[in-house]
Amino acid sequence: MNYTAFKFAHVLIAIVALGTGAALSVMLTFFARDRTHRSFVLSTVRRLLYCVVMPGYVLMLATGMWTAHLGGLLDAHWAEAAMNLWGVGAILIVLAAVGLHREITSNSTAPSSSRGHRRTALLGRFPAVGAGIVILIMIYLMIFKP
Repeated sequence: MNYTAFKFAHVLIAIVALGTGAALSVMLTFFARDRTHRSFVLSTVRRLLYCVVMPGYVLMLATGMWTAHLGGLLDAHWAEAAMNLWGVGAILIVLAAVGLHREITSNSTAPSSSRGHRRTALLGRFPAVGAGIVILIMIYLMIFKP
């Protein structure tokens, strides 16, 4: 495969994985408030996180590095910065997954209106927001190549 094909695959994987990740935050924010569907929403979010977002994030690194190799960009400072940021984003995504797991556990043991449950849900969202910011910075680096 050539450079353009890998670049297309890289962008397509990014759209699917990151779009799904953004949709998960919307689902958690708006639909998880409904007590009758809360456990369904949380379990769906967890499945999508583990089956689409996390594998997509790993595939983004693989396709991005191979695309950079084919294009001779591995030595570019912006590419190195993007790869380093990828590691920070990976840690934040794992922390978000742990927070989601805690929220699901808290949902089954405490009512969703309890203070502890709301705190657990809020603390689980901070790493997800951080991962989103990291991803936006990586996109900036790839587009503008400073």
